[in-house]
Amino acid sequence: MKLYWSRDVREADRIAIEEMGIPSLRLMENAAAAIVDALYEELSDRMTGAVAVLCGRGNNGGDGMAAARLLKERGVDARVLLAAEPDRLCGDARVQFDKLEAAGVPWTPAWGEPGLEACRKGLEASSLAVDALLGTGLSGPARGSTASLIETLNAWEGTVAAVDVPSGLSGDALAPFGPTVRADLTLTLALAKPCLFTPEGSPLCGTVRRLDIGIPEEAVRRLTPAGEALEVTWAASFARPRPSCAHKGDAGRVLLVAGSRGKSGAAVLAARGALRAGAGLVTVATPASVQPVVAASLPEAMTLPLPETADGTLSMDALTPILDFCSQADALGLGPGVGATPETRALMEVLYAQARLPAVVDADGINAFAGRPERLQVHAGPRVLTPHPGEMGRVLGLPAADVAAQRYRLIPEAAERAGVVLLLKGYRSLLAAPGSPWRLNLTGGPHMAGPGFGDVLTGIAAALLGRGEEAYDAASLAAWWHGAAADLAFRKIGGYGLMASECAEALPQVEGSLRSHRGLR
Repeated sequence: MKLYWSRDVREADRIAIEEMGIPSLRLMENAAAAIVDALYEELSDRMTGAVAVLCGRGNNGGDGMAAARLLKERGVDARVLLAAEPDRLCGDARVQFDKLEAAGVPWTPAWGEPGLEACRKGLEASSLAVDALLGTGLSGPARGSTASLIETLNAWEGTVAAVDVPSGLSGDALAPFGPTVRADLTLTLALAKPCLFTPEGSPLCGTVRRLDIGIPEEAVRRLTPAGEALEVTWAASFARPRPSCAHKGDAGRVLLVAGSRGKSGAAVLAARGALRAGAGLVTVATPASVQPVVAASLPEAMTLPLPETADGTLSMDALTPILDFCSQADALGLGPGVGATPETRALMEVLYAQARLPAVVDADGINAFAGRPERLQVHAGPRVLTPHPGEMGRVLGLPAADVAAQRYRLIPEAAERAGVVLLLKGYRSLLAAPGSPWRLNLTGGPHMAGPGFGDVLTGIAAALLGRGEEAYDAASLAAWWHGAAADLAFRKIGGYGLMASECAEALPQVEGSLRSHRGLR
């Protein structure tokens, strides 16, 4: 799903109205009809009682007034709570108010202190509230009586559907400015907005549906999206059946440089992730003392025992054997559990720079570049980095909180400078690649707050690189698949305590569902 800033939505409106001759009032009527249809589809059990429609003075309020009129035409007890004096309405919103009155839809003044009390009473008598107070063009926090109306609506315990965005969210920001409606359903109009899917905005939106209001596709094609939210249809486009004659060498050969004394589990989980993601051959390059543990834990994976330091981490003497083995692999995974000794860090940096294979880099592979982001620019092949905010902060010399707060600027900029794909892990993981809109992953959740999930992700991404996916698509699909498998496994166990190995075991079922989504066997 492509995501657009509100300025892009305004441009699409302008093209449709001024260049394609579609009257703005027709678009508003289309929006109202789509809103009413969606309310019936999503909240039919709430339509038997009164429906309170809270309307502001802009086009969002005009959409709400038109929807209230159409609800009344369908026999619903719709009532408008108007947040602005009628003489302050203008343009299409004023036209809709006049049509509202002509249709006999009751409305109540909801401005000022008396209006707040009227709003409370109107909500108490309703089974559903529709928020059409503020639209996407908000440039600061809601104030005065509008802020009070938002707080009144949030204090009400009924079901709330928001028109376009919950009032208080802005189409040009990624987090709320101040008081914001908490909606159970958001019916976004024409184009989806980034704020509906960010970690800050998403919890306020409930279920999100995008409604077609009649803006021609030609108008949309002239826009550049800000980003993209990854959906199942997108993920399913990568599903592919294997030829009947396929053998393990055709399914991708993955080399994982992983593990150290006390961290053998990271190597095992990365290998398990790669195997369950369909890699045909997986080899784990690991310190010699760790090799027996890895081999015994996962007999399907091959192992490459390597020279180690006194601390049980890979030594620089492992460089030549690893580079030699790269000729037998299609993709490389660097970093899970390798440790942070100076010699191992130096090894990670040289492998990152010299290995010609596509590579995914995680954990201590990323920590090797702490305070030296310029070194990320030196690499011989495609690179996917999968840091969490703490690891990214170490590289950039910033607190993790600053990375999280400024991620929509920092991550695309860092990806562009280094010429790499970045996957910033967390709720609604953010992906960026040079010259492309950023992407948001919508799968996964707090049930993944545990050890080893990042190692599994490394294995998945390496498997996808190994089968030939482009780096940005491999990282994006890995994030989606990883989260979807965790969601599936979480539903099966029914509570918190999900283990990363259970996430890996659910990967084939998700892959099968993607093939089914496309009608493939």
